[in-house]
Amino acid sequence: MKFCCLASGSEGNCTLVESSEEGETLHVIVDCGLSFSLLKRKLLNHGMLPEDINGVFITHEHADHCKGVVPLVKFLEVPVFMTYGTYLANKEIRKNLKPIFLSPHKKILFKGLRINPFAVPHDARESIALTVESNNYKLGILTDVGAITKTIRDELEDADALILEFNYDDDLLSRSKYPEGLKKRISSKYGHLSNLSAMGFAKDFLQRERKVLVAAHLSSNNNSHNYVAALLDELCHEKKTESFIADQDNGTPWINLG
Repeated sequence: MKFCCLASGSEGNCTLVESSEEGETLHVIVDCGLSFSLLKRKLLNHGMLPEDINGVFITHEHADHCKGVVPLVKFLEVPVFMTYGTYLANKEIRKNLKPIFLSPHKKILFKGLRINPFAVPHDARESIALTVESNNYKLGILTDVGAITKTIRDELEDADALILEFNYDDDLLSRSKYPEGLKKRISSKYGHLSNLSAMGFAKDFLQRERKVLVAAHLSSNNNSHNYVAALLDELCHEKKTESFIADQDNGTPWINLG
């Protein structure tokens, strides 16, 4: 299994997972918050074409996670998965797509790939995070979450790799020009993870040996690449865990789990 973040941030999120299942190479996308033209360019940069995609999973209805899903699925005619709440909350999706509905806490098997969606606290209709399992490796994708819950800890306990939100720095957010209401929404238990909250969870997560930790969904206004890089250095120092930062423009390279 290998994966990459094609983009991560408030302007659009998209993660690509590749696995060899039953003698075939399988590619799925988790979230599609990019325009179709931009997605094609980013796929090409990773040696891929849209036609290589076998399925699409959407975590929630916010535009930075799903604004590109309708043209992509219409072009490819591949299955798209989401919760019923996400479907109801997005008018364009309701009008144009017939998704397969995911149920939080209920695993599904997609062409040999094991997908486990689970509920997370976020200001969306039925928001989920998920894990992807293949060939004895498990990847967790956890962004757009206001607080770490017991469910989150339980679902990610045995993950080999984790894409984890490091959305904002508390001090930068407090000093930003954002309206106070928006600041409160971002920092609420249904908003996003701060660097401090992400660090607290990541320290617990790395008590066991893990292969990869990716910091994702950094705010361009309320966070700093350098801040997060220093935090990852602190977290992964003298550990066998490889770390990356997924940014808006460049995402990450392909990351091999095995």
